[in-house]
Amino acid sequence: MACQFRLPYMLLSFAICFLTRIGYGQHDLPVDHDDTKLEIGFAEHVLPLLASFCLDCHSAPDAEANIALDHIHSVHDVRGAGKTWLRALDAVVAGTMPPPDSPQPSLEMRSQLRDWSESVWAPSRQAIPLASVTMRRLNRNEYDNTIRDLIGLDLKIAQSFPPDDMAFGFDNIGSALKLSPAHLERYLDAAEAVLKSAIWVPDVVQRPPVELIGLRTYPLAPDDKVVFEHHLSEGRYMVEFSLVRVGIDEAEPPPRLLIGFGKDSRTLNAVQIQDETIVYRFWINVAEGDHEVEVSVAPQLVEPQVVARSVGTNVSGDQRYGNNRGLHVDSMVVRGPIPFDRSIETGPVETAHLPESHRKILYCQPQFGDENRISCGQEVITRFAERAFRGPINQVDIASALRVFQMAHAHGESFERAVQLALTTVLVSPRFIFLVEPNSSTTDGALSDFELASRLSYFLWSTMPDAELLAVASAGTLRSELDAQVRRMLHDKKSQAFVENFVGQWLHLRNLETVSPDQVLFPEFNAALKDDMRRETELLFAYVLRENLGVLELLDAPYSFLNSNLARHYDLDIKANDKFELVQFSDSKRGGLLTQASILTLTSNPNRTSPVKRGQWIMQQILGTPPPPPPGDVALLDESPQAAQSASLRDRLEAHRSKPECISCHRQMDPLGFALENFDAIGRWREHDGDFEVEAQGELAGNRRFTDISELKRILADTEARRFSWCLIENVLTYGLGRGLVPSDYQLVEQIRLRLGKHDFKFQEIVLGVVESRLFQSK
Repeated sequence: MACQFRLPYMLLSFAICFLTRIGYGQHDLPVDHDDTKLEIGFAEHVLPLLASFCLDCHSAPDAEANIALDHIHSVHDVRGAGKTWLRALDAVVAGTMPPPDSPQPSLEMRSQLRDWSESVWAPSRQAIPLASVTMRRLNRNEYDNTIRDLIGLDLKIAQSFPPDDMAFGFDNIGSALKLSPAHLERYLDAAEAVLKSAIWVPDVVQRPPVELIGLRTYPLAPDDKVVFEHHLSEGRYMVEFSLVRVGIDEAEPPPRLLIGFGKDSRTLNAVQIQDETIVYRFWINVAEGDHEVEVSVAPQLVEPQVVARSVGTNVSGDQRYGNNRGLHVDSMVVRGPIPFDRSIETGPVETAHLPESHRKILYCQPQFGDENRISCGQEVITRFAERAFRGPINQVDIASALRVFQMAHAHGESFERAVQLALTTVLVSPRFIFLVEPNSSTTDGALSDFELASRLSYFLWSTMPDAELLAVASAGTLRSELDAQVRRMLHDKKSQAFVENFVGQWLHLRNLETVSPDQVLFPEFNAALKDDMRRETELLFAYVLRENLGVLELLDAPYSFLNSNLARHYDLDIKANDKFELVQFSDSKRGGLLTQASILTLTSNPNRTSPVKRGQWIMQQILGTPPPPPPGDVALLDESPQAAQSASLRDRLEAHRSKPECISCHRQMDPLGFALENFDAIGRWREHDGDFEVEAQGELAGNRRFTDISELKRILADTEARRFSWCLIENVLTYGLGRGLVPSDYQLVEQIRLRLGKHDFKFQEIVLGVVESRLFQSK
């Protein structure tokens, strides 16, 4: 039976009230009164270095690269500068600043600056203040994954939602995940579609009636009942029951009826009125040996009934009953049966092939009577809501769902349809759509164990907590078991969501989907190769993460994961099949993220390589120091065939960057990009670019020279470990918190970096450093 009403959009409107900022406002950094030694060190070592080598170029209002240091006069100012200070520190320690043509601090001065700064960010110093956070909704990936784990069906229904906005490099940032009217409509549509797929609802409307009974000889007195026989076999039936009112004001509400078929009975509201005829439509269970129907008037409710009224043509009343004023049982039409499955001990269940999602949700099956149906429905709704809301609930949380269930039940809906409608309210509730973290009663703003479980699961799995995580939260031991739970979660297949979502955005791997190399120049590039490129990068990242290897393996691992297709693309003489396998390289040309075809392709132009794009990508995604945008009036590189034939790309770029407005940025980017010129625009190795021999040598700041990509990778792993680690930690922390970092957060970034160095750069130390932090565990 198809329900004639759709849940109103008012069920969603109250979500708007959740679009307010919660948590704690930005705090000023507290003063640590035990900083006397640090202040002495600042005066003796730091301030003289800044005055002698930095402030001429890095003072407001025209600070180079927008890094102003002239406002830093104390330890407090250093902590307040956060990322700005750490960027400047990395540049000085690495030797990239001051510029080569400027006076240089000694190695001892650089070391003193580094040691002093590490003391400033030491974990024992002071609590990191909390920044305000916008409570965020689930993004599209998280919604789909949550539906999959809640319902048991991988429907990918959120792909029809409006695209998620990004901020700070990621699509799980609360301030960017806004809620629009289009979202509200799609959430309701999605909830209905999900539950329609998950729950089987009986429908026999198209079947011919199995019994037509005319009952017009039976008047129904308010204090009496009508009893008559039926000839139905055992099973479930849909019944349409008609009652006629004679001489009764149509303004009076239709009566509620109590209709029993032996063991089973239903208390029902009318579903339709046409002239004097009142229609009741309902599902009923008929037990073996039951052949009697009882109809009586049930006690009326205070609340008015919702009844569909039809305008008819019978203006003179039904003449069949003459002047016999009152209610008259008119007819009964029965369709069915749907047989019972007696193998289910909890009650009658259809023998249809039910989806696993149906059995998972409707674990309780009612037997006979209103009380049994309502009790069973409440159990089903409660258990579903506890999982959907990812923690304990109370009656207020499910009040709307229970009202909808009871309304549908009173209108004769099947148990399955009543549950389906009720659970729709759960899936449009703010407690499902948002990661709700109510204001805490504790002074430190600590998350409850259930809230921490949700934050952890959406960080590492992009989905709801599983049964084990919720059980640990329920026991109140999540914080004491956090290390074990994190390592378990990283080895669970659900952590592939972290791999795909984090890597896809940190490394811009998602952009590979839109890359389209010139098919004339690169006819071998196709969708299968593109997918293999992406898989290689994800597999390397996942391997380093799950095996808890050093993060520097991402820069220069002597191995990768290849299948036969990618091995042919790399022109490697190795045995490989269609499945990806760990492959050791025989030389150092390949290995690490920089030499993977995915990165090389997405940082190229459609018709050629782009040393500038590749260099910029390394600076921004690997070293965390993006160059400023180019001036708007910079001339484009000459791409004409004549120019390409007259000089190599490197020579043309070097001539281009010699212009004063270009040299400052290209001096940093281009050497990095030139080191990758042995790889063409789709990542294949080459010795020549057209008629010109590839020149991959270069020099980085601090007289760090290299002849090819192998030497560059070693230089980055040896001398840029600090900057790479810092960049990776910054991105993981941003992704994990679901917000952009504020200056005070960089205390934690540096503390995790120090922790990482003490543990051989093992990747899981970053994850543990994030989830064990006060920032992650607080509202």
